Amino acid sequence: MVTAWYPSVASPVSGVFVHRDAELIATENDVEIIHLAPPGRITPDDLVVDRRSAIPITRMTVSRSNPLDLRRVWGPLKASIRRADVLHTQAFNTLMPFAGRPVDTPWVHSEHWSGIADPSTLTSRGRVVLRATAPLLRRPDVVTTVSTYLADRVRQHRRGPISIVPSVVPAAPIVAPPHDDTRIRLVAVGGLVHGKDPLLALETVRELHRRGVAAELTWVGDGPLRETVEQAARPEDRLELLGAVDGAGVAAALDAADVFVLPTRGETLCLSALEAITHGRPVVIGARGGQRDYIVADNGVLVEPRTPAAYADAVLSLWRRRAELSPQLVAATIGDRFRPSRVLDGYHAAYELARGRGSTTR
Repeated sequence: MVTAWYPSVASPVSGVFVHRDAELIATENDVEIIHLAPPGRITPDDLVVDRRSAIPITRMTVSRSNPLDLRRVWGPLKASIRRADVLHTQAFNTLMPFAGRPVDTPWVHSEHWSGIADPSTLTSRGRVVLRATAPLLRRPDVVTTVSTYLADRVRQHRRGPISIVPSVVPAAPIVAPPHDDTRIRLVAVGGLVHGKDPLLALETVRELHRRGVAAELTWVGDGPLRETVEQAARPEDRLELLGAVDGAGVAAALDAADVFVLPTRGETLCLSALEAITHGRPVVIGARGGQRDYIVADNGVLVEPRTPAAYADAVLSLWRRRAELSPQLVAATIGDRFRPSRVLDGYHAAYELARGRGSTTR
């Protein structure tokens, strides 16, 4: 498995879903990780941590904008690929060193990148680079995506097989929500970044207050907009910024809330919304993205207009149904399709399809 996204000591949350996939696949296969890390992501501490890893890891620093770096890593990559039955690459950036290089090993690529899903979020230079490099998606025998939304975008760049293999979402113990009828506790999990639109979430709380509804918001996650949000918030907004926390901290924040809200501009899947649902919390989320695959009337509301009024309406529509939308009912809406066994079956099917396509297609 070759990936540009993988946790390291310096960046522990980068590519946690890739790490989760690797551990899952390793339960029934021999897996070796090659982490093509951006500059600054690898430190000597990683050597110490990696020695304790059950999965062998080789880390190499690679700048995608440096052709010499891309050429330098190809030798070690080629040797590892030749030893493998299947090459599995993760995320679009990982494809750069493979440009113009022959690959005879059956090849599965898993795409997660939001830039493929919504190029409008990229800078003008990023869109130019994407147009030039998108043909790399034709190279693998099979491409998997985490949602139909992302699959449709990948299909614009390749004609070969595309299958949907979502990320793993572990089951969670169901904890009864606080259900204090005097106020609504909202929670958001995501980066304080433009794409998640924390300022719209803040305005949604204010809109609820204008309607006479006591509401408070806890935001889990950090990012470049933290200072902007702190400056915009007033004491009466009842906003708490928890910053980055571990998995136990995320779970505790979800369990302490009534409704999950995330005014995202677009998602490939939105793991945080899925985790909220597994905790039995209904979600209010932007309508654009892979979340359309699993949001239904009994677990959430997709919001098209990007206005505080629209988000406040959605929050109140779920709040009025709180007696009906039990945590058990909400959690049951996604069934078992994000469970490890289903995800592993999806990857195995992709591997077998890649192995059956033959070297001529490669």
